Amino acid sequence: PPAPCSSPAVSPAFARPPSAVSPAGYRPAVGAVAACAAAAPGVAAGVIFGCNDKTFDECFELCIVGLPNKYMPLVQSIRAGYTLLFLFNFSSRMLHGVYRASSDGGHNLHPAAFTGQTRDDDSLLPEEIEGSPFPAQCCFEIAEELPACPETEFRHVLEYTERQRFRFKLSRWQCADLIRAMAGPQGHLRAVAIVERLRFA
Repeated sequence: PPAPCSSPAVSPAFARPPSAVSPAGYRPAVGAVAACAAAAPGVAAGVIFGCNDKTFDECFELCIVGLPNKYMPLVQSIRAGYTLLFLFNFSSRMLHGVYRASSDGGHNLHPAAFTGQTRDDDSLLPEEIEGSPFPAQCCFEIAEELPACPETEFRHVLEYTERQRFRFKLSRWQCADLIRAMAGPQGHLRAVAIVERLRFA
């Protein structure tokens, strides 16, 4: 199973529920990001994953996010230490981040994820776990905790389809603009520092 997520120290106003925050102190892995700054062609700069109120906490308990199988080609373009991840809650229409992939994207990295079965359930044999309903998965770590952002505040950054659904794959400039939108006007200097530290300027 994936290791617990690391989390930065944040003010109570920005904090996640206790189950979603690790007590470990945050230490940015700048070297890992710098080593991957020049990504190979085809590697995703950023990806938005989805959740709802029922699966939100589980993402942080397992440090894993997932999408339906049809998004496997997109998820397989995620590279550990480089690709930035964001989490959109379809129940609240709020965007959470900023996260960094701590594994390459893959298939059923945690087969029991989002199935209602806990990873510590010893009553089930491996062959009894059919697999996650969201098998296109990636492990993540918290790169910087920003306030949750309503869709109206970042809608201008994304590409929407005719059915008013946004595309999950992000360019470098979209990642940077999402960080700025989430930081808000009062957090401009913080956003600049985050973008520079993550080498997405």
